Amino acid sequence: MYATMTTLYKILQGLSIGVAMALIVFCFVGGPTLPGQLRKMRELRELGDVSGFSSHTNKEELPPSHTNKEELPPSHTNKEELPPFIIIVCYDTDNTLTSSFKRQLGQVAVLLKSAVALTSETLRFIVVTSSDAVFEQVRSIPRAWPRQYSSRIRFESRPVWYPPDRTNMKGLLRPCSSARLFLAENLADIDAAVLVDTDTVFLRPPEELLREIYKFNKTQAAGLSPTLSPYIRRKNRIPFPKPRGVNTGVMVMNMTRLRALPGGWTGVNLKAFDDYKHRISKYATNDIINIALAQSHGIFYQLGCAWNYNTGSCMTGVNGCLQAEREGVFLLHGTHATFLNKRFSKFRAVYKAWKAYRFESPLSKLLHDIENRIKRDKRSHNYCNEVTAQKQMLTKSLKTILRL
Repeated sequence: MYATMTTLYKILQGLSIGVAMALIVFCFVGGPTLPGQLRKMRELRELGDVSGFSSHTNKEELPPSHTNKEELPPSHTNKEELPPFIIIVCYDTDNTLTSSFKRQLGQVAVLLKSAVALTSETLRFIVVTSSDAVFEQVRSIPRAWPRQYSSRIRFESRPVWYPPDRTNMKGLLRPCSSARLFLAENLADIDAAVLVDTDTVFLRPPEELLREIYKFNKTQAAGLSPTLSPYIRRKNRIPFPKPRGVNTGVMVMNMTRLRALPGGWTGVNLKAFDDYKHRISKYATNDIINIALAQSHGIFYQLGCAWNYNTGSCMTGVNGCLQAEREGVFLLHGTHATFLNKRFSKFRAVYKAWKAYRFESPLSKLLHDIENRIKRDKRSHNYCNEVTAQKQMLTKSLKTILRL
């Protein structure tokens, strides 16, 4: 040992002080840490701080752990690890426009394309589904893309799960949509995640939405945008987070904290359903989560309305989302098959332009396509199209990215 230290001392004598110190750190500490790695890992661990909560979840009723991971591409080890996205996709035999599985799968393809085109990160998507065949169809979507883009996305399959005595809740609204009520317990190994409905399109880099979870305080566990539609507030039929209630199409979730609620996220939602099942509307899942958030003090984080811009944001003929007017729409939500409805021509223009977009083309071409599609259609009249700033809101985010 003495001889080794003597040799090292002689070597260091011939080096500058800065180089010598770097060599010592490398030898005895184990090499450099990737920039920001420890900081982000620490922040993500802190998201699991559940002080002040107690967990009473019945572990015997939790779903089994089923993970069907495909072989992942090489990770970008010089970048922070971001939380995953979650999408819920189930086969539906109903062929109406709002429930058609073909429509849903087409929208998934556009959602994934918009996410990948606007990022250089590797995105992780957890597909919650009741069918391996459905998962394979989703996973096959990027295979037709250039490798440069298909390598930016990784998939995992997880089964839909309902509490054993609550399988009757599968039929709330559309097949599997109510599975979001039980995600925290279903995905017991996930610390944090962002759920996005399949009828959404990104207009800002998706990692910006993932990073919203770093803005939570010590008790917040679920971030959702306000619902600007007045339906939920009529006659005060159910409790909701003030002042407006929320839309559940985008949910930023600290899963660890949700599981730590009394009864867990599953228990909280089941209590909300049992307490108000005679008052909830046809949008049952949305109602249940509004009630659950209102009854769970301190867990709600208000996500900016630009992250869930939908027809409710403009249904009075006036823009209800001031953030979108200032900064542009970040994520467009085509609720109730809006993307395929000719009456909502501006929403449809964004969706159709993304669907037609090819990765080989610059984003400026996508922007021009959106603008041209909006300009061509002057025949559609509805409350959203009456909003004067609608075109500017739908293109502003892309212009910001392109520095126009």
